[in-house]
Amino acid sequence: MLDGSNSYNELLENKNCTKKVLISHESYDKFNHLNTVNSFHKLIEERLQKYKGVASKYINRYNALFVMQRETQGMDNTEKLQYVLLRLKNIYKITRLKDLKNEWLFA
Repeated sequence: MLDGSNSYNELLENKNCTKKVLISHESYDKFNHLNTVNSFHKLIEERLQKYKGVASKYINRYNALFVMQRETQGMDNTEKLQYVLLRLKNIYKITRLKDLKNEWLFA
C-alpha cells in the first residue's frame, strides 16, 4: 500500500510486488485502508522497542523474526517447534525445545 509516491516503484518491480495506491478515501476498501497501515506500523514499532534500536544492516532478520512471531501466535510450544524446524530445515539443526528457549526466538 502506497500513498502515490513513485519512490518505491523500482523496488516493487525488482521484487515482483503488486502495489495498491491509497490516495483518498475513494481508494479504500475494508482491508486496504490507511488505518490498517498505521496499526501495522505501530505493531512493528512496539515489537522492535525492546531491542532498543535496530541496525538497518539486520532489518531483514528482525522482519523475519516478526513474521515468525505473527505466524506462530496462538500455537503451543510443540507446534512452534515444528514450525521453526520446517522454516530453518537446512540452516540450523535444532532438535530440542530447550534449545529454542535458549535462543529467545519467541520472547
